Amino acid sequence: MTRRLFLTTPLRDEINNIERLFASVAAQDMQITCWVIVENGSTDGSQEALSRRAPPANVDTMIVLNQLCKGQVYGLGSKYAGIVQIGFARICSQFDIGPEDMIGILDADSFPEPRYYTQLSDGFDRDPKLGIASGRCVDDLTGQPSRHAADWVLGSCRIWRGACFLGSGYVIGPSADTLSLARAELDGWFARVLPQAQFLAREVGLRARQNYYGRSAHFRGNTPFYACLRWGKFLARGEMRAGYEFVAGYLSAWIGRAPRIEDPELRNYFARYVPRKLAKAIRSQIGRMGFRIASRKWPIS
Repeated sequence: MTRRLFLTTPLRDEINNIERLFASVAAQDMQITCWVIVENGSTDGSQEALSRRAPPANVDTMIVLNQLCKGQVYGLGSKYAGIVQIGFARICSQFDIGPEDMIGILDADSFPEPRYYTQLSDGFDRDPKLGIASGRCVDDLTGQPSRHAADWVLGSCRIWRGACFLGSGYVIGPSADTLSLARAELDGWFARVLPQAQFLAREVGLRARQNYYGRSAHFRGNTPFYACLRWGKFLARGEMRAGYEFVAGYLSAWIGRAPRIEDPELRNYFARYVPRKLAKAIRSQIGRMGFRIASRKWPIS
């Protein structure tokens, strides 16, 4: 089976990362069928720098789109998701994505190691129900693993199996990576981090305040109890300001009756997030206890 790889990169004011981004793509040992870069209103010379770049040798087709999308803060919100979707739409307009192809996002400040996409491809081969995957993220500033959960499939260097992408799609909205994961899981796909694959990146959310994430949680349908648990997690890490910002963002949206996602299935998925996580933790703990009991060497009477 020949599996093709398609990538889209949303880019704005990344002049300091363009050279490194291209070097990272050029170092990949998997051929890339199409790479679409969607440049959005850069003012630091990124647009001019991209116009002078030739495609890396391992990229069959490279397309640079200069797309000026006004309104909204760029950040991680709906505007960012819209820029990503422009890239996906361009790919799908020129290629028929097959069920075993790979299509995904490569942020301009994410730098996968040379075997990154080959290792993700191997993961798709091992598990036919794996729909979305990423590698392990390492903080580019500290060299330490990302502070986010080790099993969280990060959106900045994420790949969909073609069948999952075609069926579940990329959901536009605040924290589109979270919404898209939920949609895929509801459709019967698994999402996993494959730790053998690794990429360097700025810590997710470094340029966004937690107020944004609080509002996003309300939009998705997460409950006030969920917001309180997140607040407690921030306090346990000594991140008082971040916890306050998250709760303030959630409460401002809740009290103001801000709009919530219209998809009732997705909204219910997030409303039941805490009970689902608790049930999973309990099952895991019972499983570990059962393994210890089964493996214990009992004395022979």
